[in-house]
Amino acid sequence: MDNLSITAIWSFLTWLPNFILRRIFTKDRLSDLMLIDMRPRHDYCSVNLGETASYDLWIEFRNLSPFDVEIDRAEVKFHCAGTTHKSAILEKVQIEAGHVWVYYAQENIGDGQANHIAKNMDNHQSAIELVVEFNCSLHSFKHLTGRLEGVKPRFVNANQRVA
Repeated sequence: MDNLSITAIWSFLTWLPNFILRRIFTKDRLSDLMLIDMRPRHDYCSVNLGETASYDLWIEFRNLSPFDVEIDRAEVKFHCAGTTHKSAILEKVQIEAGHVWVYYAQENIGDGQANHIAKNMDNHQSAIELVVEFNCSLHSFKHLTGRLEGVKPRFVNANQRVA
């Protein structure tokens, strides 16, 4: 609820002319107001090491700015047990001010990488990394999350890969 009150207060500023708003809400400030992280509940990440290996991720985008933003495109990197897997958001998605959008990614994992993950599951050190391009009425801006550590995937069918 705190996030909604902040956006409600900021929405009073939207009557200001754009040239003033651009000074208040710089590209960096708008980027800071976009919170991106894993979905907090239930299974937010799973790695299926079965015959057709794959991974599932749920990523949450929170728009704390007073402006509606649009995800133009994004690249998601999932790091797991020394392997890196990429996913992309190519569709344009609107996120209203003060709202949350959840992205679901499911991608296949090659056999060699799945075998490597199975051998190193005990020390997987999983993380995600995102590069997201946003558009809004004031600016187009980029958000780099850096490496978000602490991803704890649920491993499924790992016994099929253990050598």
